[in-house]
Amino acid sequence: MSYDRLCEAVRMCEACPLGTQGRGVPGMYVGDEAPTMMVLGEAPGGVEVAQGKPFVGGSGQLLHSLLKEAGLTSYYVSNIAKCRPWVVRGKQQAPDKAAIEACAPFLRAEFDLIRPSKLVLLGKTAAKLVCEGNFAMKDVVNQTFEYKGIPTLVLYHPSYFLRSRTAPWSQKQIREWKGAVRLFLGDKAPVYQVERVLCPTHP
Repeated sequence: MSYDRLCEAVRMCEACPLGTQGRGVPGMYVGDEAPTMMVLGEAPGGVEVAQGKPFVGGSGQLLHSLLKEAGLTSYYVSNIAKCRPWVVRGKQQAPDKAAIEACAPFLRAEFDLIRPSKLVLLGKTAAKLVCEGNFAMKDVVNQTFEYKGIPTLVLYHPSYFLRSRTAPWSQKQIREWKGAVRLFLGDKAPVYQVERVLCPTHP
């Protein structure tokens, strides 16, 4: 399936009730070169549905900025669910199992189209591709796994940083986020030289 046909199919999909929330939002190429990296989030929000593109709202702008700072400028970005989930009391819910299963053919088509050599998963919904059971994000974040033979990095979704922007540990987690991406891209882990201190009593 070509990219244009995939986009058309996603926009017209009504395979689950979320199709009533507005048109589906297909994935998007970022950068000039043919991407070998795929970045997957949870689902589009209201801004994404309005513009028809993924990750163009506040969390999307933060995502692109963080990835650029980490050295990644060419990638394909999309979501596990292509339609916006329900909003309850002003808060967008995570896509349910029915929505994820309905979007699974689109996700497979994206993998066939991009054939990524590496994969980044943002947030718990996306992380379920590689993490089974009832897991906590703090136990899997910044760690690498394998999805169908593809090296896969699990990260916090940028919206997590927006929600906790005033927390004292937020900047530390952002630095760790970018550091994990750099290592995933192939940078070597930093080596710090420890100064040798001689004890006059026990030389």
